[in-house]
Order: sequence, then structure tokens, then C-alpha cells
Amino acid sequence: MPHRANGSYVSNADALTAWTPAAREALLTTAATYHALLSADDLAAHVQEESGIATDQAPGFWIRKLLERVAAEAQRREEPPLAALCVLDTDDDDAAMERLLCYRAYATDLPADGGVPARAPRTTVTVRREPRARAAAPRIREAAIPALREVTCTNCFMIVAVRETCSSCGAPLNV
Repeated sequence: MPHRANGSYVSNADALTAWTPAAREALLTTAATYHALLSADDLAAHVQEESGIATDQAPGFWIRKLLERVAAEAQRREEPPLAALCVLDTDDDDAAMERLLCYRAYATDLPADGGVPARAPRTTVTVRREPRARAAAPRIREAAIPALREVTCTNCFMIVAVRETCSSCGAPLNV
């Protein structure tokens, strides 16, 4: 749940409302540089720092809602789709074209030809796996130990091992 530095909780809706202007400003700054992008993690860190409202939730749980609000605000202001500058897990030609519209409106280093749409560079993660161990020789199971039989002594009501007399009180057991 979102919270202020003093520990007081903030509703999710109020946090998103506070984060939206900070996200818009960060995306406008990003749009000023041709082909610049902002990661979801960087945007999340920025809005939390600027607003003073933080959350322990991973950005993946709430960043899309924040970007939807930024997109609605951009549309209301008749601005290009700033939310496209924050690349999430997928990217396509439509998003690249939306980013180009942002660069054409705000980039100070836009090429004279108006620039070209570009997809976000893919990041690859190399996972090194340890080779699997070969199957070991079949394990031989040890013989199961017979379970100890127990009864309740009708004299002292203790649970004891089955014998002729109770090991607790010495009364005869009805076995």
C-alpha cells in the first residue's frame, strides 16, 4: 500500500493522482531527447521520489494504471502520447510511431528529416545453468520399521505401548 515518509498510508487512487503530474514531467523530459526512453523502474522511482509517496509494490502491479492516467491527460491537453516513452514488456511499430510523434513535438536534437520511428532495443538476459547431474544408481530402500502399536490405559488414560501391563501405572491392559 502506498505511504508517505512519515508512515501514513495513502490510497492507491490518491497515490496515482499524486504520481501522474510527476510521471508527465519525467516523460516530457525524456521526449526532449531523440530516441530516449524511460524504463518502468526508472519512472516508478522518479514519481515516488518527486511526490513523497512510496510503495513497496513492484512497479509491474501499478505502472500501467499510471501510464493510462498520463495518456488520458496527454489526450486532454491534445499532446502526443507521452506514455509510449515508457517501454514495458512489449514493444511494437505502433508504439515506435507514437514515440516519434513525441520526439517531433519536444526533441531538441531531432534530425532535419524529422526522424524515424524506432523500436526499443531488446535487452537479453543470459541465464547460465549448471549441467544436470546424471541419474544416480537406484536407491535401495531399507526395510520399513514396523510401527509401534499403542493403546490407551483404561486406568490412567495414558497412551502406552501394547503389553500386558501399563508402563505408567502398572494396571493390566486389555489387549
